[in-house]
Amino acid sequence: MFFNWRQTLSTPRLVDLGTGILEVDALTGESRFNGAPIEPLSMATELRAWLERDLAEHDIPKATLREATVRIDLSFDLIPWDQRNTSSQLVARGGRAESVPMHRFAAKCASLLRTEEVEYRGKYQYAEEWPVEWLAV
Repeated sequence: MFFNWRQTLSTPRLVDLGTGILEVDALTGESRFNGAPIEPLSMATELRAWLERDLAEHDIPKATLREATVRIDLSFDLIPWDQRNTSSQLVARGGRAESVPMHRFAAKCASLLRTEEVEYRGKYQYAEEWPVEWLAV
């Protein structure tokens, strides 16, 4: 849920934050980057809203949750075109991108959902590349 179309609105902020550790409290939407509070990302707000909808859908009182967090180790690199891993056709500034610098983004996510009785943990890895020009538009 964290990395899909909802991430798109947060991508410029993620690039500005750079490499580091993003922590999101899914119960409140509060976010921290490298331990310091930051303005909530739109994707954190979406995560909180999704959790609330999911709890309501399954008749689970929010008060039963003690913790609902996501920790994301973010890594950003600026790479030359010939070092990209993606093989898809990319478009930048109205034409096919063939030699532009690229952003490489990697995320290692760990989630924790905890009640008084049980803990649920999850892990997920995600990687993406895009032309630098995409964020300049």
